[in-house]
Amino acid sequence: MITLEKLEIYQRFDGDIDGWIRGSRHPDSSSMTDADWSLIDELRTALHIIASGAASPRFAAATERKLRLSVADERTREALRKLAVPK
Repeated sequence: MITLEKLEIYQRFDGDIDGWIRGSRHPDSSSMTDADWSLIDELRTALHIIASGAASPRFAAATERKLRLSVADERTREALRKLAVPK
C-alpha cells in the first residue's frame, strides 16, 4: 500500500531508486520496499500519460482502479497526481 510517507521518501530521492538504496540506512526508509518504489513509478508514469491526453478511456479507468486499490487515501492519490504532472 502506498502511503504519503512512502511517497515523500520517493520524492526525497527524486525518483532515483539507486539513491534510495544507497541511502536506505536512513531510519524512515525502512517502510519502503522495492515493490512500493516500482508501483509508485508505474502509477506516476500512467498518470503522466493520462494528464498528457494520450491515454484511452480504458487505460484511464484501469489506472484509477489501481490507484483506489493500492494507494492509502485520497490525500496520497492527489499528491501522486501532482507528482505525475510534467513540470
